[in-house]
Amino acid sequence: MIKLLGISAAIIFILNAVSIGGYPQVSWETYAQSNSTVETKKEPVVANTTQEQQATIIVTKIVRCDSSLGIPSDDSVCQFVLENVDPNQFDLIVTGNNPNMTSFQGSANGTYISMDPGNYTVSESLFDTMDIENQLGETAIVTISTDSNGDCSSQFNQVDTFQESKGTISNNELQSCEIINTIDVSQGASPEAP
Repeated sequence: MIKLLGISAAIIFILNAVSIGGYPQVSWETYAQSNSTVETKKEPVVANTTQEQQATIIVTKIVRCDSSLGIPSDDSVCQFVLENVDPNQFDLIVTGNNPNMTSFQGSANGTYISMDPGNYTVSESLFDTMDIENQLGETAIVTISTDSNGDCSSQFNQVDTFQESKGTISNNELQSCEIINTIDVSQGASPEAP
């Protein structure tokens, strides 16, 4: 078989070099095409072009204070509150299409969450106000109201309590969702500096 291929190659070479008796010349390309075995072509693996691309949401935690009847002043009560309550004390939860993180600590600088396009929600674990309430005195009443801002919209229950924030994001889109907690203090007394 090998001898036969060698002889065939030599004849083709001669025919390629010289035209014999008016017969057309055969090129190496023609020889290769006519003598190649049938092989299954291996197509390159191409990523699914219909696959959805990632989108990004920047989730920011903002803490504010509102005081009434504060001692010695509302400003001093809120200054104390904001020095002792940090955004990272709030745990946030994101649900959606394959988010890279589902639970994380709040950040005033924002946390980047990548996910597949579609609907998403941002919610939070309740913050325990008992410690700050104890520090502001036995007459202090501390509550937290929550809202959201940006590309997400707040959802409230029947008694107007924040439940979650909802949004919808598309391919390669960058959105922001701020979760805002306002710590409301009534009749708090700012502890004296040591």
